[in-house]
Amino acid sequence: MDLHKRRWIYILNGFIVLLFMGCGLAWSIFVVPVENAFHWTRDQTSLAFTINVFCFSVGSILTGVLSKRFSFSILLKLSALMMALGFFCASLMNSVWQLYISYGVLVGVGIGLGYNCVISACPLWLPEKEATATGILLMGYALSTAIFGPLLNTLIESIGIVNTFRTLAILCGVGIFLGSFLLRQPSIEESGLLPQVERHAGKKSYNVITSKMIRKPIFWTYYLITVLFGGIGLIIINHCSPMLTEGLAMNAGMAALVMSMTSISNGVSRFIWGMIFDKMGVSRCLSLIAGCFTLASIGLYTSFSYHMASLFVISACLLLFSYGGNAITCPSVIRELFGHRTFSLNYSVLSTDAVFTSCFPSIAGLVQVATQGYQIPLIIMVVVSILSILTVFVFSRMYYKQYEE
Repeated sequence: MDLHKRRWIYILNGFIVLLFMGCGLAWSIFVVPVENAFHWTRDQTSLAFTINVFCFSVGSILTGVLSKRFSFSILLKLSALMMALGFFCASLMNSVWQLYISYGVLVGVGIGLGYNCVISACPLWLPEKEATATGILLMGYALSTAIFGPLLNTLIESIGIVNTFRTLAILCGVGIFLGSFLLRQPSIEESGLLPQVERHAGKKSYNVITSKMIRKPIFWTYYLITVLFGGIGLIIINHCSPMLTEGLAMNAGMAALVMSMTSISNGVSRFIWGMIFDKMGVSRCLSLIAGCFTLASIGLYTSFSYHMASLFVISACLLLFSYGGNAITCPSVIRELFGHRTFSLNYSVLSTDAVFTSCFPSIAGLVQVATQGYQIPLIIMVVVSILSILTVFVFSRMYYKQYEE
């Protein structure tokens, strides 16, 4: 098969792998059933998601380090094993610390390992449209909740939360393991036959090693942007279903449908933001994302305060649409600023932002328990989104200065 056609097989395979991997994002669907089954509180279950997101960054760093010795295919097999083991162990838990180890640590590290493998290898098959390729891949990661969400909700109601975790262990383990056999990056010869990048052609050999990258102020400014964007998004991913059922009196089935709608917004947005990034560039794309986050946060607070369910759904979809933009720009900005050859380890350093973003859902859970409501967490989201606009402005000035140099 012609290389230009065969490369789409690798992109499609990466999409499917991330589709299975995205089951970790469906935690909001598990929150209430887990609490009812084990009599745990919201702050306890929120901590499980926080640990999962934190361990995602650990797994991503492991990929950056281990990729020097092992292929991405081997590392993805390890990812499949860890996710299967994590979900299976979750089906055996009877104490909250076991939830933290199984779903939090094992599943979190497994997702981080596999995610970095796919994002490091697959976009290189479309060098002329890397952001668009990344968007296609991450669309699978985000659409996972939309595709598997209603199925998981049905499984929980019919066979219970324990057997649902066991089903996920088999589904994710087998799906990701099979996908690992088709995961690879183009060889030097194949890279020479692929379409070459015209935009910023002079930066083709510009590769900044990690030790130098972390000494650049522009990196830490962008790091702060990803923390603010990611933290806002994770609050809704973790708390959207409880907000709907407890705050807006929606039944579980309708809440699952809304979660699917937000997941579709999150997924489709990644392809759209990828095209926007390729056309508009770094600075304008980030400014647009920050504006959407702010508008969505204000809409969520207004709708929740006045019990406007329709406005809440629209605002939640817009916020997850913006969150998808953050996900797609992260690998694209790192490649843009610091090069291709050093990408895997550089990106894994950026992924440590999960240490901070993972705190946002837990903080929201603690505040919800303390105030018996979500008004204060939603106000915090509005403040953080406004702060993100100011941070993007500072980053843009740094970016244009570096680009000129």
